[in-house]
Amino acid sequence: RAAVGQTVAVKSVIAVIDTEAAAGAVAPKAEAAAPAPVASAPQPAAAAPASAATPVATPPVAAAPLKSAPTKKTSLKSPLADEISENGVGLAEISRSVPAQVGDRFYSPLVRNLAAREGLSPNELATIPGSGAHGRLTKEDVITYLQFRSSTPSPVPPAAAGSAKQKEPAAPKLDYNSEGIRVEPMDNMRKRIAEHMVRSKATSPHVYTVAEVDLSRVARWREVNQKAFLGREGFKLSFTPFFLEAAVRALVQYPHVNGSVEGETHILKKQVNLGCAVALGNGGTGGLIVPVIKGADQLTLVGIARQLNELAGKARTKKLVPDEISGGTFTVTNPGVFGSILGYPIINQPQLAIMGVGAIKKRAVVVDDMIAIREMVYLTLSYDHRVIDGSLGGQFLNYIAKYLENWDSERPLA
Repeated sequence: RAAVGQTVAVKSVIAVIDTEAAAGAVAPKAEAAAPAPVASAPQPAAAAPASAATPVATPPVAAAPLKSAPTKKTSLKSPLADEISENGVGLAEISRSVPAQVGDRFYSPLVRNLAAREGLSPNELATIPGSGAHGRLTKEDVITYLQFRSSTPSPVPPAAAGSAKQKEPAAPKLDYNSEGIRVEPMDNMRKRIAEHMVRSKATSPHVYTVAEVDLSRVARWREVNQKAFLGREGFKLSFTPFFLEAAVRALVQYPHVNGSVEGETHILKKQVNLGCAVALGNGGTGGLIVPVIKGADQLTLVGIARQLNELAGKARTKKLVPDEISGGTFTVTNPGVFGSILGYPIINQPQLAIMGVGAIKKRAVVVDDMIAIREMVYLTLSYDHRVIDGSLGGQFLNYIAKYLENWDSERPLA
């Protein structure tokens, strides 16, 4: 019902599969319209390709033994998802080790096949978050899980820890053509990201400012309060909420950054709706999405952390609703979680600025004419030079830096 590569609406019918009963019901008409001898022997006869312009229904024939059916190795864009054999063993045989349904969770034949091949038990499958409709487990979910599992070093006994070599993550094995080229069409999300980024560069003249920030006070406060926070909220307190709170306070102090441009008009927004970029899965090629914490200027640090944790979870399981990804007035992105110490992000239109957070590293720095080891991070501000000059951009980022460096060590967890 739909062509390859065609974009269709959600819940549209894209294909219809006849059951044996339905095929038998149309068989007499097909024979009357185009009489032809039909093989009735149990062994399958070679069939000529049917015309694409004239589909012909044929009566059901006796199913051939699975091992005599010709099979073709099919690429699923990942070495972990290749079809299992060239000797004719098919989905029906190998997926018996994984039930089609466990409790209220349904597993497709493709997922069952992949799980059986990789030795995943039903119990282990149940721990993998599903990104499909209503939380259904997809092929990509299983592949992502397997790649993560294979790239995680096994625990090393204490005695051998000193001499063990660090295990490198397994590199993805991709299929290339004879010229060493692999073509991967962009999916809809990647197309939208590309269009959005190109439009942003064409719309806003980007200027960049970088600040080096000493996070030692934040790091100590976080360490002291981590256990209490985890016990109360049920998840760990990362560094990200600290950057988000600092950005919120700076936006309140410098309201001209919290807005947009419409034609020749600078629009200022009173409410701070803070976007935080979340990278999706699929080996780093799944794109990103920016859920928005609405009214962040009315939230405490814990409130921001709670909202961030909830929205990030929804983003990775594809459960965000449109209102949760719209209306942002400023965005924070954190390439530092992937090890980058510095980045120059592109403004998320129609906003005026975006802050990038680099990796937090211990460095030797000069403090009061002495060398000290401190937790350091680079913050980058990309801003729209149409309405934000270097003076405002520099003051805004410097406010964030000082806010974090002068973190109150006696601040209660609230």
